[in-house]
Amino acid sequence: MPNKEINSPQDLVDQLIRLFPTFLQEWDEGESFGYHGDYEFHTVFLIFGPKSYEFLKKAAPNQIREFCILVNHLVEKGGDFENAVSTCFLEHASQLGVREIIEPFLSTEARREIR
Repeated sequence: MPNKEINSPQDLVDQLIRLFPTFLQEWDEGESFGYHGDYEFHTVFLIFGPKSYEFLKKAAPNQIREFCILVNHLVEKGGDFENAVSTCFLEHASQLGVREIIEPFLSTEARREIR
């Protein structure tokens, strides 16, 4: 379970910034995808994904573990939560260069989505 329950895209952003403070510099509230304040979970992962290798490569083991707990939680929640993390992050983990970093910490359900 993440530090705080994820109920909105902003909650997800807050958790990612807590785990990876430099994500704040990348986060543009979804403007790069045409959103102006009303963005979705998918948008968060579309912006996080391309920088994920940089964040995870520099992360301490406990940060990686905590990030994967968040990913596992979103997969478990299902619906838009699962769809966003699976289609916009896990399915691209190999392309993003993060598969080897995160796979050991992922749940069975999350590992099914990883590519």
